[in-house]
Amino acid sequence: MADKILNSTSICGEQEREALIQFKQSFRDPSRLFFSWKGQDCCKWAGVTCDRVSGHIIKLELPQSMEDEDVFFLVGELNSSLLHLRYLNHLDLSGIYSNDRRIPEFFGSMRQLRYLNLSFANFYGTVPRQLGNLTKLEVLDLRYIVGDLVAEDILWVSYLRSLKYLDMSGSKIANAGGLMQVINTLPSLSYLSLSGCGLHNIHLSSNHLANSTSLVHLDLSMNDFQGPITNIIFRNLTSLQHLYLSLNSFNSSIPMWFDKFTSLVHLNLERNDFDSIEGGLFSFLKKHRCLKSLRLGYNQIGEDISTSHGNSSGLTENSLESLEILSNHLKGALPNWLVHFTKFKHILLSSNFFSGPIPSVIGSLSNLETLDLSYNGLNETIPPSIGQLSSLRSLDLSYNQLAGHIPKSLGKLGDLQRLSLHSNHLGGVITEIHFSNLSRLKELYIGENNNLSFKAKPSWTPPFQLVSIGMSSCKVGTQFPQWIQTQVEAKDITLTNASLFGPLPKWLANLTFYMADLFYNRITGPLPRWSANLTFSILDLSYNQIIGPLPRWSVNLTFSMLNLSYNQITGPLPRWSANLAEMITGPLPRWSANLTFFTLDLSCNQITGPLPRWSSNLTFSTLNLSSNQITRPLPKWSVDLPRLSAGWPFSTLDLSYNQITEPLPRWSANLTFFRLDLSYNQITGPLPSMFTNCSYLDLSHNLISGSLPTDIGIMHQVDTVYLNDNLINGTLPSSLCDMELLDLNLANNSLSGSIPDCWKGSLLYLTLSFNKLSGVIPSAIGSLPHLTTLHLNRNRLNGELPQALHYCTGLVILDLGENSLSGSIPTWFDESFRSLSILRLRENRFVGNIPGQLCSLSRSLTILDMAMNNLTGTIPRCLGNMSSMIFSNQGKLSRYLVSPYYVPDWDQEHVVEIIKGRYEEYTKIVLQLVVNLDLSSNDFIGSIPVELSFLSELHGLNLSHNHLSGNIPISIGNMTSLESLDLSNNQLSGTIPQAHLNLSQNDFTGKIPKGNQIQTLDDPSIYSGNPLLCGDLLRKKCPDAEAPQPLKIPHPKDTHEEDKIEKTLFYVVVMLGFAIGFWGFFGVLQFKKDWRHAYFSFADQAADKAYVAIVVKVAKLKRLRLSRSA
Repeated sequence: MADKILNSTSICGEQEREALIQFKQSFRDPSRLFFSWKGQDCCKWAGVTCDRVSGHIIKLELPQSMEDEDVFFLVGELNSSLLHLRYLNHLDLSGIYSNDRRIPEFFGSMRQLRYLNLSFANFYGTVPRQLGNLTKLEVLDLRYIVGDLVAEDILWVSYLRSLKYLDMSGSKIANAGGLMQVINTLPSLSYLSLSGCGLHNIHLSSNHLANSTSLVHLDLSMNDFQGPITNIIFRNLTSLQHLYLSLNSFNSSIPMWFDKFTSLVHLNLERNDFDSIEGGLFSFLKKHRCLKSLRLGYNQIGEDISTSHGNSSGLTENSLESLEILSNHLKGALPNWLVHFTKFKHILLSSNFFSGPIPSVIGSLSNLETLDLSYNGLNETIPPSIGQLSSLRSLDLSYNQLAGHIPKSLGKLGDLQRLSLHSNHLGGVITEIHFSNLSRLKELYIGENNNLSFKAKPSWTPPFQLVSIGMSSCKVGTQFPQWIQTQVEAKDITLTNASLFGPLPKWLANLTFYMADLFYNRITGPLPRWSANLTFSILDLSYNQIIGPLPRWSVNLTFSMLNLSYNQITGPLPRWSANLAEMITGPLPRWSANLTFFTLDLSCNQITGPLPRWSSNLTFSTLNLSSNQITRPLPKWSVDLPRLSAGWPFSTLDLSYNQITEPLPRWSANLTFFRLDLSYNQITGPLPSMFTNCSYLDLSHNLISGSLPTDIGIMHQVDTVYLNDNLINGTLPSSLCDMELLDLNLANNSLSGSIPDCWKGSLLYLTLSFNKLSGVIPSAIGSLPHLTTLHLNRNRLNGELPQALHYCTGLVILDLGENSLSGSIPTWFDESFRSLSILRLRENRFVGNIPGQLCSLSRSLTILDMAMNNLTGTIPRCLGNMSSMIFSNQGKLSRYLVSPYYVPDWDQEHVVEIIKGRYEEYTKIVLQLVVNLDLSSNDFIGSIPVELSFLSELHGLNLSHNHLSGNIPISIGNMTSLESLDLSNNQLSGTIPQAHLNLSQNDFTGKIPKGNQIQTLDDPSIYSGNPLLCGDLLRKKCPDAEAPQPLKIPHPKDTHEEDKIEKTLFYVVVMLGFAIGFWGFFGVLQFKKDWRHAYFSFADQAADKAYVAIVVKVAKLKRLRLSRSA
């Protein structure tokens, strides 16, 4: 500020004051930073500096806000009145918001300027070449992040011969062929930053910086350089002290010729593809004694740095303070030679593959402030010598395999602010001694260890005030730790799965934490009556044993999220009051009118009954009542429901997975939702004309019937519509094309007619499968350039695939199976579809060969199903080159990295495939992992290409029902991931190659099944290493198995004796049957006189009736014969 202090005798001239006033009028100043720009003496205005003698304005810096925000906004073109400041040599307009305007050309007329800073000013367009007139300029700063500035002609820079500092970071240099030649003409240049300028290898291909020997700072980060670092451009830059090459694609090794940069102080090579350091890390550091900071993070360096080549003499004089090699492939033990670098302040070696113990000699680095060894494979115990690191502020040993006890010496680290021992195998007991001197500790993470306990006296008062407490899976006792009530600065508390038992303490309400995770404990209810000043933001009490009812909390109780899901909360919802507006789960009391929630989550409980008629002022932002037992129709909600008191919309309502019945009510047209989910209910009736103010609408899996409204196109704000799995019929209205949809799902209905030929816009996901749609696929589908998934399977579509479909190159899933499509497989399925992962053309009428262009999908295709068509010819050998079916995760990664547009929501995707002879529906994670090739039921001829056996990640291969001949490739047994192989109904010959199944060394349980294919796998070794497995092939027999009986071969004599016994028994049984039947009937008649008379009387009557009937019949026959003879 000293240069801004002005002699009181200096008064600026009227012309210059008027120029500043006109300049000020170019801006809108909501923060009133121009407040001091008043009065006659402009030399006293903030940001204005005048010459002490002449009083002329020589320096202008716009006042800066303390919040460091964009506070100046251009409301028009920048006023050229600055030209009247003829003595101005320093102009700083950094940080203004130019509202996407161009850099004024009149800056080129301010020839007296030595300093011009337009950084982060949001200028765009072409950098004016008139800036080349500023021949006295020493500092030019045009940096910006977005990159809206373009330097089409860089030649003007060569005229700035006095330039010492040039920063054009973020500017796109269009014609950069002569960039380095221009830079070479600037003899005084010491600082050059071209970060994020879109530079390529061609700019490093020649020695055009030979004269830039004064260059001290060079930043070429965030460009497009690839391959090894060339030596040419850096040959004479021996004065470099700061070199930044991060965020490029340099690969190979870090070259040994870096040794000539003996003055190097800071070197940043992060986020490239380097795989090694020539000569090793030890040698590199030894030769750069001036180096203070080395950053090699996020590369692929995979060497063992534990060994050193040469002696360690002189290393204590090394200046290295910071070593960052995180997220590489470093392996082996941690090197002991690190202790020779006594000036170390920061060591960050996280996310590598180090193993073995932490060397105890590390305790000699007395200046160390940060030690991060997290995410490695370090084991054994934590050395007590770490307690000697008196300057240590941050210690992170999380996510390793450290065991044993936490050393008590850590309690001596008086400067320690962050301690993270999370996710190891530590055990034992932590007491107050471990924290005896940690008065500055702010973050404590000791959760997720083997058997770690925290035992402190109830009266213990910690010496620290923690901001974050992470003690998940740490046994803290049966009650809530008393010492936590002293942590009044705590913002995050995590005590999940911490063996807590009993009710929550009342003092918890006195804390002002932002988040508390207490789920997976045995906390019981009811909840305490918390006070009016409770300021929790997020409180998670899910998966406990809390019971209701909840207390009548105070009017000012405010949560951002209160999660009581997965407890034992029952009963109907009460009638809630007016201002309920933030997030909770559980049965709710009759809360006060001023209770405020942002999100209310009552999902996955046992809430029953209908929803109450809530007040018209109900102001939730998110309400989740899914997965309960809510019944009956929805209530008639008020027209004022959709607004919060602050004007925000009632954004999300989730009532899915309930038992809501009857048609949807006719809600007010002004009802506003961002997301409305009523899926998986029993809603009936037609779809009403509504939801015009809804963005996400899910009514899937209901009983909605009728046709789609013809005016459905008026729902302009809706971008996601799920009406699948209902009873909707009729045709697709053409007004669908008027909606600005991103996702449309009408699958599993009874829709008929043709698909409208009017699609346009930004539709990403279209699902019309499992309907009765007919006609051809409309060409307008090709007008959806961002289309990511297209499901038209299980319809009645016909005709050929439209040529316009080849414009949909962003497709990840194309499912046209189970239709009547015809023609040949298009040749435009080529490398342009570089993200296509699933292609189903199954059960159609396609003819011809499989085009070779289809093999161009090798990087992404994981499911190819062309079964049940009329395809002919041979199976292309190039299908064996599908890298996504060869390399693990290749297809999965391609869905995220290769797709030029969007990635599907895999939770919403469904694909049906036949594997192992049965239909399987794949979705979510499983769909991303399945790899299948099905060419069955066609007319392919020739042999099975041996290249198919290269597809080692294939889960299912079906070539059945073709006309294939020849032998089965012997190497087919190498397809280790194959679960289903069907070669039936072909003309194959030769021997059957041995396939290999190995299930050893797993945790399978139960009995080895018998029958079908599994019975042919009789090698016990394939089941070894499964101690809980039993069966006939193993020594361990199943407990319910019957002991096998030896087969008894009958003797002839024994057979003869058995025959005699059987014959005798036969005669005895016949005689007994006759005796019982005869005497059982006639014996009764002999002894029962009345029964005997009745029986014989009945017999006589029956005989008489039979006799009369026969006589009459005979008489009729005689008359009939006489009449015929006459």
